[in-house]
Amino acid sequence: MAEAESQSGPKFCRQCGKVVPEGTAICPACGKRWYMDRVEEQGVSLWQRIIEKRSASGMGDSVSGQEQRQYRCPNCMAVLPSALPKCPHCGKSTQKPKIYPQAQDQPGGSGPEGEKRGEPARGQAGAKIGRRSSAIGVKRLKKLDVIIIAAIVVIIVGLCGLLAYQSGLFRSLFTVPKAPSQSATPTAMPAVANIAVSEVTATGASIAWTTDLAAYGKVLYGKADLYGLASQADNRTASHRVLLSGLEPATAYHFAVLAMDKDGKELSRSMDQTFSTLARSNTQPPVVSQFTVLPSDISAVVTWATDKPATAQVLYGLDQSTSGSTSVDSRLITQHSIRVSGLQPGQTYYYRIKSVDADGNQAIMEPPDSFVTYVSVPLGSKIGDRAPDFTLPLVNSQESISLRTYKGQKILLSFWAVYCPECDRELELLQTVRNRNPQGVAVIGVFLESKPEEINKAISAYKSRLGDPTFAICLDAYKTTAHLYNVEKVPCTFFIDGENIIRAVEFGNFNIDQVQQILNDL
Repeated sequence: MAEAESQSGPKFCRQCGKVVPEGTAICPACGKRWYMDRVEEQGVSLWQRIIEKRSASGMGDSVSGQEQRQYRCPNCMAVLPSALPKCPHCGKSTQKPKIYPQAQDQPGGSGPEGEKRGEPARGQAGAKIGRRSSAIGVKRLKKLDVIIIAAIVVIIVGLCGLLAYQSGLFRSLFTVPKAPSQSATPTAMPAVANIAVSEVTATGASIAWTTDLAAYGKVLYGKADLYGLASQADNRTASHRVLLSGLEPATAYHFAVLAMDKDGKELSRSMDQTFSTLARSNTQPPVVSQFTVLPSDISAVVTWATDKPATAQVLYGLDQSTSGSTSVDSRLITQHSIRVSGLQPGQTYYYRIKSVDADGNQAIMEPPDSFVTYVSVPLGSKIGDRAPDFTLPLVNSQESISLRTYKGQKILLSFWAVYCPECDRELELLQTVRNRNPQGVAVIGVFLESKPEEINKAISAYKSRLGDPTFAICLDAYKTTAHLYNVEKVPCTFFIDGENIIRAVEFGNFNIDQVQQILNDL
């Protein structure tokens, strides 16, 4: 019996720690059931309390190695002789694991295997530390997620705010519109004033007005106040004038003038006003006469005269319908010259002459006449030839000029020399032509094989009498250009049209009226 007790070992009361006799359910020391308290209520200090009670009873402060190797009931902690399925002391199953608070899944924690290793307290402490660490880690992860999400939200809100600010959304949403003030200065608008109608004829009129600020001008007009027609000035100015044409005789017209900006937006408008065209005083159309055609390979010059001042236009085409037309020369004159350009070489063209007088009476040539363009225009010095191109240096200058640079203009080309007695008046004649034709006519004087000092002497003599010449003066020292034009006698003058076709050649002196008439016919 003693051996059996030594093998099984003593039992200790879980309440007071006293030794409980074998087979006793009630502790004789404290009178309580020594094995009925739940282990989880003892906490992680159960073994520490038992050790303390053992020490207090004089049985030592540790469990022997032999006792640690014994089987114990997971319910009442009684030492079992072997791995029995049921505890003989408490009657409970030994297979059911002891319950430790929140430490069921921690390795090395309080449980049957932990008790087998003799480390229940350390397992429970490790479980608590693991749970605490995992809880702290989870909290930290949650805090980090919150911080990242908050940062992303702040960045998105900031970008949206920046875009809204740049687009002016904040200003439009949060800016309170100011109430209109009586003292606020309005935007300056050009005011229309001084409207005047003049030069009224049977088919046209002139309307003039001013604006206090520079602006673009426009006239709306028509037979009713709905207008329907418009004529616009091209320049931005404070003084405006628009010519109306194509009106009906003896008709009342409504009109209003506008001031506009560069984009055509209306800034101000006058009140509706009216004027009436004149009745035709003469119903007879102008009489056309003396018409001639000077064709080249790609153009033709049509000239004619009218018995009274009238406009000029040429209708032309490859058939008698004459569907093409030139622009209208609106000058009211009696001598007319119109160039027809863009023709094909070697073709027969039909043309009609059209002139309209100041009363709107129209004269159109019927039936149409015709002309034939040249197959090709040869280079040469004869009338009808294409003028040879050249490049010559300007006198007393480092620059040069070429004939091709003047294409599209009428050209007066004069060859002369200082030693020529008849050339004394040539400088004065060329300058007079230049003064009379400031635009559209190029005047070129060419000195032949003259010494520079003699040329300068002649020019100085001219300056002393009439001032500086304003036309081009060139030097043909080796007569290369003179040979191209077959110049054998000076002065020699060539009249060249806008297509570089020679239309007339004159030798010797002639007066300015003759020169002007030839230029008009080009």
